[in-house]
Order: sequence, then C-alpha cells, then structure tokens
Amino acid sequence: MSIFGAIGMRTLYTATILLLLLLQVFTLRAQNSVPQSNAVFYVWEDTSRTFQPADVLLQYWQGAFRQMDNLFLNPGFTGSVFWIAVAADTLNEEEVLLVNNAAINYLEWYRVTPKGSIDSLAFTGDGYVFHQRPILYNYSALPLQPRAPLYLLKIDKHFESLQAPLQLVTRSQLAATIAQESLVNGLLSGVALLMVLFGCFLFVTTKDQLYIWYALYVFCLSMWIWSDKGLGFQYLWPSSSYFPSRSRPFFLGATMLVSIQFLQLFIGQGKDSWCYRPMKVVQVCCILMLVLVLWPFDYTRAGAFMLVFLRFITLLSVVYSVLYFASLIEKIRKGSRLAKVYFLATIVLFAFSFAESLSHFGHPLFTPFPGRYGMFTGVVLEAMIIMFGMAERFNRYRREREDLLAEKSEEQKRLTDTIVSVQENERKAVADQLHDEVGSLLSLASLNLDAAREKQGWESMAKMEQAGEVLQMVSHSIRSISHQLSPLAIEQYGFRRAVENLVGMANQSGKIQVELVLIGFEQNSNISVNFRNTLYRLVQELLQNILKHAKAVHVLVQLIEHEDSIGIMVEDDGAGMKPDSNGTFFLRSVQSKVDYLEGQMVIESAEGRGTMVNIEIPYTLTKPTDNYALPPDYSR
Repeated sequence: MSIFGAIGMRTLYTATILLLLLLQVFTLRAQNSVPQSNAVFYVWEDTSRTFQPADVLLQYWQGAFRQMDNLFLNPGFTGSVFWIAVAADTLNEEEVLLVNNAAINYLEWYRVTPKGSIDSLAFTGDGYVFHQRPILYNYSALPLQPRAPLYLLKIDKHFESLQAPLQLVTRSQLAATIAQESLVNGLLSGVALLMVLFGCFLFVTTKDQLYIWYALYVFCLSMWIWSDKGLGFQYLWPSSSYFPSRSRPFFLGATMLVSIQFLQLFIGQGKDSWCYRPMKVVQVCCILMLVLVLWPFDYTRAGAFMLVFLRFITLLSVVYSVLYFASLIEKIRKGSRLAKVYFLATIVLFAFSFAESLSHFGHPLFTPFPGRYGMFTGVVLEAMIIMFGMAERFNRYRREREDLLAEKSEEQKRLTDTIVSVQENERKAVADQLHDEVGSLLSLASLNLDAAREKQGWESMAKMEQAGEVLQMVSHSIRSISHQLSPLAIEQYGFRRAVENLVGMANQSGKIQVELVLIGFEQNSNISVNFRNTLYRLVQELLQNILKHAKAVHVLVQLIEHEDSIGIMVEDDGAGMKPDSNGTFFLRSVQSKVDYLEGQMVIESAEGRGTMVNIEIPYTLTKPTDNYALPPDYSR
C-alpha cells in the first residue's frame, strides 16, 4: 500500500472511532432531550398574508386556529403565511421554542399579556441579519420571556417549500445542544476541510485535474450542508440579508455542476457513453440555475415564477440522480473498480441523508445522531471512500509510470547497445580500410623507394615517380576517410553545398542518376552543427547503400526543413528488398541514429520495384543549444 493509501486508512479508522463515540454520547443524552410541558400548539393559515397580530389574535379567540397533532408544520410549497399559537398556564420562563429549520425567511415572535395586549419580542429569520436573533444559534431559538399565557409566532416562507419542526427545550438543554453541535459540526467540518486541502495538494503535486475537482466537490457539498444548517449564515455571511435564503439552492446547483465533472474524470466516462451528453446538458442547466439564484430580484413577489423555478430544480435533481447512477452502473457493468468504489460512497451518502430526512419528518431512528448529523456524516464518509478510490487510481498511475519508465530504459539500453555495436563495426571498417588500402599502398611506396636507392639513372627516377604516384593515392584515400569522419565540406561551403557536392560525386560515376530536391537549410538556419553533420551522414549512408546494393538507375533525394521537423526522403528504382528483410548493416545504422534523435523512419520496398525511405525528425532537437553528438561514420 502506498503512503497515500496508508494515510487514508488511518483517517478512516480515526473517523469511525469518532463516529462511534459521538453515537454513544448522543444515545446517553437522548433520554432527557425533550422537556415535559403542558403547552398546546395551534396553527392558522393566512392565505391573504395581510393579517396583523391583533387580527390574528381575534381569529384565535374566534376558534379559527386548529390544534396541531404533532409539532411539525409541513404544508410544502405554499403562498400563505402561517401563525402558531403556543398556549399554556404553566410554561417555564426558562423554556425556549426552537424552530428547527435554518432556512425560514421571516419569523415574528409575540406575547399576549393577560390583559390581551400584544408585545413584540423578536424579528428574525434569513431576511434579517444574524445578530438580530434573540439567541445566537444557527436555528431560530425564541425565548418564552417575559412570562405570558399565550404566544404568537408568524412563519413567513411564502412562494417556497415550508417545513418547520417545532420543539420546546430549556435553556440548559439548549446550551448542551449548542455545545454538542459545535463539537460535532466542528469535527466534521475539519475533516471535510482536510479533504479539500488534500485534494488541492495532490493537484499542485501531480497537475491532475481530477484532484482539484475532488476538492471543489467536497467544498461545495460541505457548503451546502453549512447553508442548510444555518452555519454559513452564522459564521460566513452573518451581515447579509440577501444571500442566506439563496445559499442553499446556489450550493446545490454548484454541487451538481462540480460533481458531474468529477464523476466523469474519476470513472473515465468518455464521449462514447450514452450518459455523457445528457450530463453536459444537466451541467448547462446547473449554470442557468446559479445565474437565476443570484439574479438580484425579489422572488417572494413572483409566485408563479417561484413555482416554476422550484419544479425546475426538482426535475433537474431527479434527472441528475438518474444519470448519476446510470453512469456508475454503466461503468460497473464494464468491470470498473473505481465505479464500484464511487457507487459504494454514494450509497453511504444517501443512507445517512435518508436517516436525517426521516428524523425531520418525525420518524427518528434509535439514536438522534443521524437525525441531526446524518447528511454531514454521509458527506465526510463519502469523501473518505472516494479518497481510497483515488488512492487506487494514483497507485495504478504510478505503476503505469514505472512500467513506462522501465520500458523506456530498456529501449534506451537497446539503442545504446546498437550504437556501440555500430561504432565498433565502423571502427573495424576504417581499421580494415587503413590496413588493406593505405597500408598496402605505403608498403608499395616503400618498396619503390628501396628500389630507387639501389638503382641509378633513369631507373631510379622511374621508381621515384612510381613511389610519388602511390603516395598521391595514399593521400587521396586518407582524405576520403577524413571526409567520412568529419564532413569538412559543410564547414567550408555550408550544408546545402555539401549535399549538392555529395550528389554530384555520385552522378560523376556515370552509373546512376541522382535528382536532388533541397528546401530550406539556409546559412542562417537554426540547425546545430552536430545535427547538420548527422543529416549529411544519413544521406551519405543511404546513397552508398543504393550504390552498393540496389542496382538502381534513378534516385530521388529530397530534404525539406519544416517549421517543426526535418524530412528526408530517398527513393530508388533498384532491386528492392524482400518484405521480411531487416535491411543491411547500413539501414540498421541509419535506424539507430534516427531512433536516438526520437525520429521516425518508414521503409517501403518490394522486390524488383525499388525502395523508398522516409525519415521524419522533430525540429525541437535541432536548435544550436543541443549538446548531443552521434557516433561518427567510420563507414564503408
């Protein structure tokens, strides 16, 4: 297991132990979570949204209010304002009414005195700054002070979906709840922040976009949780009355937008998938949703628009979920391990989110922990499981890199062995040439000089002349070998002239006709000296191979200097090579040089129909700053 995987495993163990401890704490404290009270709750719907507190109190005395069966107001999408009446003769002044929904726009809290007068106690909700709340808590906490037999609560979330769980707690219980929630939310937020920083670190280290999209996904999803719980309003934008009510749909759209991009990168979904294009359409819809959410207009005055917009968000979420799972199932059926990991992570998130939803609708599980922190816990666990998938992906990437490096190292070793073999063969060739040709000529010259010393008169002069002719032949041979070792013509006349002279010498033999096409290679060219010499030797080897083996009559030599590469093409009408032939020594030598320059060589040949050699060498290797040097041609 890599360091990446080891860190992730330890983090998972730590988080699991932490969650078990938190479950135990909440199980022990759940017994006294709800105080005993004789308070009775009534509700009345103001469809006109125009009634004032005095009018509402009159409706209460006239019996328009109905008693609530449970303390959960859930009308769904509504255009009305709802009034809650809390009546009890023995209410404790230490008790506090909790509205466990952090996304209610306007709450107005009144008390009705025994004489029937109405006093305003608090105005709170997303429509007011956070510090206006009577108790600084992410949910709305309304104290039952001063003492009164009747309290009225106005809940205004018209043209939106309204769910308002109500609960009476004592101040001591509220303080304990705030301490618990601060601890749990802080720990879960800290783990999520570590995941975000971890993703950013991997992105900076590897330059892989997957990790930055992972960081953005965890960040957006965590911010949606913070918005849903009112933590963002409490800590991040407490002075805003504009963004709090828009933060939830904004981060929901951002999460869907980012998660699609991350999913496609994580499981490797390509354009060949039938889900790919619909996913992109959903992303475009998410961008449109973000624009509409942030558009500066008062949507509480546009009921028809809000109804359409909320249905649009619901439909978009359903389509998103279907495509999300369809993409995972498609990859799982193809055997993708990463898709299986992601599917497991998503199931964990949905399970914890479902547990919290059950609690909100009045059906809590055996412990209150998942009811209050299920979604946040699911987000953290999902991010951790995905992290293991990324560890697997990273390890696979590392193994592929190691295999590639090993393959390149083996290829480099093979190429080096080939070049060394070519060098040794070329050294042997020049040694044989010096021994057989130059050595024999020098021996002949020495014999003529010895004979000249023994002779007198004209015979001595004849031997001296013969010795001089032999020495001229030696000089010519040495000059030829020298030119092969270092093409001096390039330094004297330039590359173009040197190649033209090389072709001219081949044409002077009278046995072959060589046509030369030369484009570029001017005097001010950026081609380095070593590279020009190598090009010259490549052309020289190819021509000599044709002269010795091809039995050709016509030859076309073409050299072109492109902007990003050098092209060499040599074509003859000779005997050609068999399709299964590996070429002669000279073609192997050319191939080794081309491979060393990271170029490509293609040979097209058919027996009796000639041969065409195409060579393409990247131009990036031809700049004057190059320090490479290929083995010289001690050839032929």
